Amino acid sequence: MAEQVRLKDVQFPLQVRVRTNLWARAFVFGVVMWVLAVPIILGVPSALFEWGGTKLLTLRVFVVLAFPAVCLYQVYTWMAWRRPRHLTVTEDEIRTHSWRVRWKDVSSLWLHIPFSMNPDQDSQVWFEIEDHAWTNELRRGNRWDSGYPLGTGGLLPRRNVIRTQFATDPPINWLVELFEELWMQARGDNPEDGEKPDDPAAHW
Repeated sequence: MAEQVRLKDVQFPLQVRVRTNLWARAFVFGVVMWVLAVPIILGVPSALFEWGGTKLLTLRVFVVLAFPAVCLYQVYTWMAWRRPRHLTVTEDEIRTHSWRVRWKDVSSLWLHIPFSMNPDQDSQVWFEIEDHAWTNELRRGNRWDSGYPLGTGGLLPRRNVIRTQFATDPPINWLVELFEELWMQARGDNPEDGEKPDDPAAHW
């Protein structure tokens, strides 16, 4: 069970760092996949593919089709490693170097955990933003964590929802209750009342 950070325990501003060492390893893994894929696509060495039969031909077709996703993965992990979106959390807002949102401009928030054996690493917090604060600048700033395409990033976020980066320290799933308290405080509710934000993901 995640260890929850609460409002009464925090001294602001709170810094939430991205674990860039994990992203560096992911990038290296992508480089290895790219290096393995290129000779297969080019059919090198040619003698192997001439005598390899149907199985190698099938492998080559599969790699050709998957290669755009491999290239996307390379760009995505590079941006995550070299341009990490560390979070700064205050009582008024949450921000990175590329976007910022005031708590009072958040209409809802929730924790997203894909099927994973390591939720401390693979979780995100999603914020649904009020229409008046849903700007092109905010969308561009969150594009590398948008989930588009293929669950990665690079395309603009949709549905008024921005996301945090994966793999933070402390883990982002430890901070959900803190975010809820800050959000409720900003809209004038008492965080001690125990009310939780609605999860719009349940209605998508």
